[in-house]
Amino acid sequence: MCAALVLALPATVQAQEQVRCSPFSWTTLGTAGGPVPTVERGEPANLLRAGGLRILVDVGDGTVNQMARVGSDLGQIQAVVISHHHLDHYGGLLAVLGLRWMNNFPGVLTIYGPPGTTELVDGLLASLGPQARVGFGIAPTVPPADTVRVIEIGDGGQIDIGALHISARANSHFSGARGYQPGEAVPLSFRFEFEGRSITYTGDTGPSDAVTQLADGSDMLVSEVMDFDRLIAMMRVARPDMSPALFALMTEHIATHHISGEQVGAIAGLARVGQVVLTHFAIPASLAQSEDDIRAGVRAGYSGPVHFGRDLASFDVGCLQADRFDD
Repeated sequence: MCAALVLALPATVQAQEQVRCSPFSWTTLGTAGGPVPTVERGEPANLLRAGGLRILVDVGDGTVNQMARVGSDLGQIQAVVISHHHLDHYGGLLAVLGLRWMNNFPGVLTIYGPPGTTELVDGLLASLGPQARVGFGIAPTVPPADTVRVIEIGDGGQIDIGALHISARANSHFSGARGYQPGEAVPLSFRFEFEGRSITYTGDTGPSDAVTQLADGSDMLVSEVMDFDRLIAMMRVARPDMSPALFALMTEHIATHHISGEQVGAIAGLARVGQVVLTHFAIPASLAQSEDDIRAGVRAGYSGPVHFGRDLASFDVGCLQADRFDD
């Protein structure tokens, strides 16, 4: 329903439409990019709300603290979705598993992720063994391993959690433009669809036709972004010990395994998304120093709303959406 039509509806009809609209929102719990802790941004983590569902999408270090700051309880989380196996995107998973177990929250938490996620979770559960033997004043009702299950998914994977449908596509974060060989680890981007609305999350990615296709017509695109020039200049100053060969490899990684503002704008424009939320800011120093350049880059290919995610900010996809931007 377009915005003009919404304004023409009687107030009672608008109210009825809103009553039928279940919540569908995305909270950027942590918006840092890369493995270097920063003062102003937490490690990558997101909270998806779809009706009564609460799902964590990536779980960087400190996720449980960020959840508390937005008033979300671990006992409310039904699932965790992991985009790829870099520590900054799963470093907070042990706390999610362990604290949930210690608090005797009922039910089994399902963790979805690319191949290798079972190995990852098994290792984390093994680390809870000493505490399970020692105890902590009360007797847990079940062993840690009985509180979680893992479902591995790959390129093209499909998941249904209640009314929420999730599609996964392999992106170029590990491979750049070369693609993947059978059996190789893959990083995933996800599209979340709920009651006719959709949010696409790039995770970490380089330029990728698969991500553009996945995002086609999405109400919201949540994308990583890098300030390549400032980041490379900072690396040159901060790491004078780095050999020229290693510096060249790092520069190639940044340029092919991540995306700039211009590349985000190209994806958003081609996919005709409703709005863009930027996160995973792999930039030196304060976001304020890079914000104007990043915004100008996105604007080169996309004319719709652009939001800079801050830690603990929420972005809603309501029922009554305006028409897509055509320019």
